[in-house]
Amino acid sequence: MKTLCSAFIFFTAFNASAQSPAEGSPKARQLPVACDSTGSLNSEILKVVKPCIGKKIDRGECWDLAKFALDKVNASWDGFMDFGKEFDWKKECLQPGDILQFEGVVFEGKNEAYKYSESFYHHTAIVYSIGENGEVELIHQNTGQYGKKVGVSTIYFKDLKKGKIQAYRPVV
Repeated sequence: MKTLCSAFIFFTAFNASAQSPAEGSPKARQLPVACDSTGSLNSEILKVVKPCIGKKIDRGECWDLAKFALDKVNASWDGFMDFGKEFDWKKECLQPGDILQFEGVVFEGKNEAYKYSESFYHHTAIVYSIGENGEVELIHQNTGQYGKKVGVSTIYFKDLKKGKIQAYRPVV
């Protein structure tokens, strides 16, 4: 099976005095919330993928890391794109070990030093951790930053501009 994963990050300098959308404005987005605890299967997923950081898994495609982890923990899944129990991350909490599928997603944001644009046209990643302000660390491969090797990077859901993010919770 051939998959096409693509994730790109661009950084450019900007004027730090520029304003971002106010909380509650039409541009403000709903942010993911971390669950109070992590399920045992999700914990097992993390145990499997943490030692993979810096290594190429299978062909180095983004999907290969999720496949590797799900197969190692004997999770129930269809072997294609149904990574477990599908859920709405806007309505339910997110756990480390959940799997995210990005379709046509673009993030654009800024901080004190730069503005950035990050695109996930068709990309699979595993949630590594969830911060309090919509930051989600991903463990994934086949990215502009890490190439075909597994790495950890942060996305900011508050900066989501377009596209669909589907969340899956691994199941047995």
